[in-house]
Amino acid sequence: MTVAAPRGLVEVSTQVAPAQLGAIVAPAGTSRAVARVVAGLAAPRSGRIWVGERDVTDLPPPRRQIGYVPAGAALLPHLTVLRNIEYGLRRRELVHDVSRDWVETVIERLELRGTLDLRPHQVSQAQRVRVALARAAACLPEVMVLDLPDATGAERLDDLVPLVSPPGAPGVSVLVCSAHPAVLAEIPAQVRVEAVA
Repeated sequence: MTVAAPRGLVEVSTQVAPAQLGAIVAPAGTSRAVARVVAGLAAPRSGRIWVGERDVTDLPPPRRQIGYVPAGAALLPHLTVLRNIEYGLRRRELVHDVSRDWVETVIERLELRGTLDLRPHQVSQAQRVRVALARAAACLPEVMVLDLPDATGAERLDDLVPLVSPPGAPGVSVLVCSAHPAVLAEIPAQVRVEAVA
């Protein structure tokens, strides 16, 4: 696909298998643009976005089955940690009952139980990233897109990713968008964006 980025158009083509970790390597502004396009918050200039056998390019974000973790976690400051995690469930009544049980599981797996009544400014950056992962995982996505321009609060992703995959499922595919060496060091499958002439 071709994406409008801060310094012009870039072309990206990658695949991430179920339960695998892949990376788009690009400067912060470009990686953010790619992450937003994949998540459905912006349209690609050309190309298509597929999740498994489904073309999701023209679907609204809630129907894509893609969880998005924006840079800095983007938690809502007036909501508690629990309300931030549950935020995405409000518009997904069809999966609400299943998701409610799954949210409890993710909270336990990501060790967030002691922070649920706190506001985002009262938890560490690493915990904010975990809250954003829990919020993205709450809606049972097939793919998660993480915009991690730097290593602030980032933990070993290969340790965290299995925690957000439901038991018995093939596993969540995770696409990390970053240029930071510490973030990329543990991800073997990497694709660099290419400028379009």
